Parts: sequence; C-alpha cells; structure tokens
Amino acid sequence: MNDEMPAAGGEVLRAFVAVEITDEVRTALDGLQRELRQSEARVGWVAPGRVHLTLAFLGDIFAAQLPGLAAALDAAAAGCPPFAFEVAGTGAFGPPHSPRVVWAGIEEPTGALARIQALVAGAVTQLGFRLEERAFHPHLTLGRVRERRGAADLTSRLESFRSLRCGRVEVRRVLLMQSVLSSQGAEYRVRHSSELKGA
Repeated sequence: MNDEMPAAGGEVLRAFVAVEITDEVRTALDGLQRELRQSEARVGWVAPGRVHLTLAFLGDIFAAQLPGLAAALDAAAAGCPPFAFEVAGTGAFGPPHSPRVVWAGIEEPTGALARIQALVAGAVTQLGFRLEERAFHPHLTLGRVRERRGAADLTSRLESFRSLRCGRVEVRRVLLMQSVLSSQGAEYRVRHSSELKGA
C-alpha cells in the first residue's frame, strides 16, 4: 500500500492503471496462444479476454482512495491526445533456457505511450504510491512459465512468431482497474475511465 493510507478498516482492493485492447487483437492473441500451447512447457496462460496493457500497478489500496486517484488520472490524461499502437511480435522475460513471462510486443514509435505512462506514474507517485523502479517495457502478458521443462521448445516457438502482427489499438482513455480473485482466476472491473483530451 502507499505511504498515505487512510485509517484502517476500509474496503481494500487490488488496483492498477491500464489501457484496454481491441477484440481484434484478443482474437489474434487467442490464435497465438493456441500455437504456443503446443510446446512442452508448462505455462499458466492468461485468457485473451483478460489481457491488457498495464501502465502502473498500484497493489492493495483502500476504496476511499479511489476519488483521489480518479482526479489525478483525469488530470494526467487531459493533456494527452489520443494515439494508437500496434501489437506485434513475441518474446519472454528471463533467459532463453528459463523464461518467466511470455508476452506479445507493443510498437508505438512516436513516444505517446511512454509519455502517458510517465504522466500516470507521476500522478500516482505524487499521491504516495510506490511503483516498480524498473524501466517501462510495454507488453501484453500472455502467460507465466511454471517450470523450466520444455523451455527450449517454447523459446523456439516464440522466435518463429517474432514477425507476427496482431492488430492496431486506438487509445482514447486510460482505466483505473480493480483485480478480483475468483476460482476462475483474476477478473477485472473498471472503477474509473480517464479520457485523453489533448489536441
């Protein structure tokens, strides 16, 4: 949780800020996952309907903090014009012999995505939230590798999809999301939408 938490006892929720992707991209990612599932690796795959581009992971917060977060995100988004990015290519975090996270890549050469991420990060940091210190690496998480067995096969298959293009995403808003754990895995609920209003 952040440094300036309200008094204990309020509703706690797990939150993050993200950009939604299109149904076209989700369909392409579903096809990609079907191909990658044929590898020998044991991977916990993310359902395409739950894939999103995370701009800032906030962790556990109190519901009472939502209005302040919403206002900060509105201000961050207000000066940014809508933009677009392409979902293209594949890769993994971690060494080839032991990948940890399988992802689809993001292409946005103008710097607009990096700018809105920096503004979002700055806005929530000013509210006292501590974010990861590592550099922003935009990606869509497709799955998390559970063990090293079959890693070489998975890495080889990922290489064969490095030129894959999954579609274009028009970004017109950023979303404050809540993650809710269920027996089927995490489910995501939109708690606030901040429109990109820049000229």
